[in-house]
Formats: sequence, structure tokens, C-alpha cells
Amino acid sequence: MNYEEAAAFWTEKDRNAVKMPKDDLHAAIETFIKERSTCALATADGDFVRCTPLTYKYRAGKFIIFSEGGLKFRALKENKHAALAIYDEYKGPGSAKSLQVAGIATVIGADDPDYTERLESLGINAAHMAKLRLTLILITPTTLEYLDSTLKEQGYHPRQQLTIS
Repeated sequence: MNYEEAAAFWTEKDRNAVKMPKDDLHAAIETFIKERSTCALATADGDFVRCTPLTYKYRAGKFIIFSEGGLKFRALKENKHAALAIYDEYKGPGSAKSLQVAGIATVIGADDPDYTERLESLGINAAHMAKLRLTLILITPTTLEYLDSTLKEQGYHPRQQLTIS
């Protein structure tokens, strides 16, 4: 198996792909994110890997995820790099639509001194969440890879990448 060749598949295709203007791509991605509410969050540390289905909110360019706990925190304790995927059901050629996000996780527990301030800055009722003892996982995207088969109809490559600096 030539892993390097397989890993380079999209990188090579992207080299000559017709790209969307950055503002249009950003708008398309934000619309996609806001029209959905479920993701798969992937975390890892060494040989330990966890992928968890969760609901999210999206505010100020960040993914807001609340959790009661779970093994994902084992990985997040050591590795703040995380990924999430949002996708529609594949129904055959021309129907692929998804978003892969790479980013940095910030974990804020109900016992953290800035919990209330951080939640309220995001427009979230901190008192309610503190009562539930929910932990906030805030994902700040660094790279968004958007796949939308219908982009071909607009003259663009169906796979687009947006890097956030």
C-alpha cells in the first residue's frame, strides 16, 4: 500500500482546482454550519482515539459544545488539537455535502473561575449551565474543508479549503 500516494490524493487534485472567492466560501460554510446542529468530534492522545457524536452551537466563528463528561476529556487533557465533521447523508453521485474542521479546543469546566464570564460572552445562560455542571468545549477552527457536489454547477471544484489565521 502506498500510503503517501493515497494521502496526497486531494492535495494533488486541489493544486489545479477552481477555487471559490474567499468571502463566498466563508458564507457558504457558515450557512452549512448554521443549518445543522450535530457533529462528530474527534480527539486523540497517543494511541488513544475517541470520536463522539454531539450537538453544537456556532457563535463568533467558534463551535460551542457542552458535555457531561466522557473519554474525550482523557485526550483533551493532553492534546488540544481536535477535529469535527458535519455531514449530510450520502444519497448517491452529486449528493455529497460535508465539512471537516481542524481546530484547537479550549475546555472550560463549571468550576473554572472564568466559566460564567466565558459563557456569557457567548450569549449563553451561565447560571443554568453551571447548575447542570456541564463542561464547555470551545473549538476554534484553524482549517475548514468543505465538500459540496453542487459547486460544480457554479464552475468550482466540489472540495474547497478555508484556512483561518
